Amino acid sequence: MSFVSLAFAVFFPVVLVLYHLLGARLRAQNALLLAASYLFYGWWDWRFLGLLLFTSLVDYAAARLMAERPARRGVALAVSLSMNLGVLFAFKYFDFFADSLNALLAQFGATPSFTLLHVILPVGISFYTFQSMAYTIDVYRGVVAAERDLPRFLTYVAFFPQLVAGPIERARHMLPQFARPRHVTLDGLRRGLWLIVWGYYLKIVLGDVSGAYADAAFRVDQTFGWSVILGTVAFGLQIYGDFSGYSAIAKGTAALLGFELMWNFDRPYWSLDVREFWQRWHISLSTWLRDYLYIPLGGNRRGRLRTMLNLFLTMVLGGLWHGAAWNFVLWGAWHGALLGVHRVYDAALPAQRRLPVPLAWALTTLAVFIGWFFFRARSWPMITGMTAALGNLTWTPGHGALLVALAVLIAPVALVEWLQARRGAWVVADAPVPVRVLWEAAALLVMVAVMDRVRAEFIYFQF
Repeated sequence: MSFVSLAFAVFFPVVLVLYHLLGARLRAQNALLLAASYLFYGWWDWRFLGLLLFTSLVDYAAARLMAERPARRGVALAVSLSMNLGVLFAFKYFDFFADSLNALLAQFGATPSFTLLHVILPVGISFYTFQSMAYTIDVYRGVVAAERDLPRFLTYVAFFPQLVAGPIERARHMLPQFARPRHVTLDGLRRGLWLIVWGYYLKIVLGDVSGAYADAAFRVDQTFGWSVILGTVAFGLQIYGDFSGYSAIAKGTAALLGFELMWNFDRPYWSLDVREFWQRWHISLSTWLRDYLYIPLGGNRRGRLRTMLNLFLTMVLGGLWHGAAWNFVLWGAWHGALLGVHRVYDAALPAQRRLPVPLAWALTTLAVFIGWFFFRARSWPMITGMTAALGNLTWTPGHGALLVALAVLIAPVALVEWLQARRGAWVVADAPVPVRVLWEAAALLVMVAVMDRVRAEFIYFQF
């Protein structure tokens, strides 16, 4: 089931009413949330409910074994990690590596020998496996206690607002919320509704409309350099509107149920360097990679060269997390190299000698959007063909119209983020009633105007 579907428009109000009718009966509320979450996930393909349940049960049992038999902690963790990574590899990466090895063998005149599985990728598999792995690792480290209540743990893993596209929540933040009574205050209701409206605006208007422009530009036979540039800008807006929109809807729907999800985006396109960008973009993944990959690799504790290698490996694997394709590896390598260069620059120059703010912002934005070009160009012929098109910078009236359209799409989002930067994240939600009603009514009218023309699933469902 998707947030942008008629099914969800019926599903969520029904769940919300039933949930609050249960009052303070915590176990009944959790049972309803578990059933609703499995219905939400199974709506897409009920066959993969078994996979979700299986991985959850293995991680639950592994954590209990760590708690009850400390001497077997290492074995239990190894079973959990092997299972989660094995499931990810089988469903997401086996065909990628097999196909790549077949192509390599063919280059040397050998007969390709690896058979592809051609399995369907379960929606959201990267998100819920990472969340569940973090739980067992944290139990092993002693950061959280092993959860004894099985239904509560299953609900934590499958919680439908953030199940298929995050944020990737930590057990120490979410499990206590399933163990205590939840209350929705008037402020929580107002802020939750605002997040839902704003999230749909980001998805339907900024994300989907920009995505239509990006789809038109990203072609193997593209001949106009300005189409490449503006198409890349459009994709950068699309992926931000699409993913931050999903995160806002997730946080808003969770708030109406009395839960608090983390902020997954914090005005990333206002960043002044690439390190700051990753502190603001997809925060749940960037902190996951830091805590469970970069630091275990050694972090910055083993000298400058090892630090840069750790950054590079972390980002390459982060790129591969997004998808089983070489363009994602290239995107991760690009950001790994950028983070390494920034670390050298940051260590070499004192603060007073660094770039002026406008120039730092412009260079950071340029670097990030070059990365988005690699992310969106799904094949080597597309990358080379569109790169070659940059030699033809002929400006056409169509480019002018596209530039104006992108500026119109950016303006309301930039205004809201500017207000948030000056007056806090809830500035619109906490505005006087007339201002809030006018703003939300305008957002709804714009969504209604465009939603019949452009409609697409969330980008991150494929990851």
